[in-house]
Amino acid sequence: MNILGKILLGLTLLLAGGAIWSTTNVLQVRNEWINEVTKKRLAYEKTAPDVARVESELFAAQSQYDLLLQQWAPMIGTGIAIAPNGNDGIVLNGVGPASGIRQDQIIHVFGPGAGGGSNYIGPFKVNLVQAGRSGAVADWPLRKFETDNWNQTYIFGNECRVYGSVPTNAPETLLRYQQVLLAKDELLAAKTDLRDVRAKEVEIANEHLSYRNVELHGNPSLQADRGVLPDYMIDGQVKAIESLDEERNVTASEVADLRHKLKLMYDEIREIQNRNRQLVATLPQSDDVDGAAPLAAGK
Repeated sequence: MNILGKILLGLTLLLAGGAIWSTTNVLQVRNEWINEVTKKRLAYEKTAPDVARVESELFAAQSQYDLLLQQWAPMIGTGIAIAPNGNDGIVLNGVGPASGIRQDQIIHVFGPGAGGGSNYIGPFKVNLVQAGRSGAVADWPLRKFETDNWNQTYIFGNECRVYGSVPTNAPETLLRYQQVLLAKDELLAAKTDLRDVRAKEVEIANEHLSYRNVELHGNPSLQADRGVLPDYMIDGQVKAIESLDEERNVTASEVADLRHKLKLMYDEIREIQNRNRQLVATLPQSDDVDGAAPLAAGK
């Protein structure tokens, strides 16, 4: 075999080996691709019901959102500067007939919140409509802490929103809260009355205690009236009882001394009587002589 034939044979062998290697790699890639497609298909078949459910939920949420937008409409304005006016009124700057507000309309005001959100201030009844300026008064029963803080600017501010209506359940919720607050106010009033009654009872009891303390321990402020008033009113009954007890002890001691002396005298008299009887017995005709009468028994 000549050199050219050897070269051609070598190239043929190289090409055959490359073809085999390429075929093997192509088959491997094809198998991997088929496996990946199979996995994706199985994953899709598992998630297909979830996708349908999520799409249904999204549609329902979008419908509810659109309904809520209709319930909140119309928006009279946003970024409105609202200032307090008195203890139950507000002034809406830049809001007039052109904004769609009208006399005696019920509007709903939202003030800026401290954290960047908004706070529902409450419903207001429009009582003044002018070009570029309107006024309204609170349309709910105000509580004391609200009237106390009515002039605080943070309640209103320069970034308020005003709606002509709110969702239908909002007034019902507000009314329920008003009823709860009214019940709490009544309970608080009853507790306050009870506290006041208890405080009055404590005050009366303290007065009685003061009187009894003066009665027992005296009143030094009455020293100038000593001799005019009884001593016990000045020194107190405790000291008066102590003084009487000391006097009783002295009297009891004197009585005991007197009894002792009486006993000694009684014994002495009995001794004298006995001697008299003995003397009488030695006299003539002693039987006709009557002895001295015996003394009464002493103690």
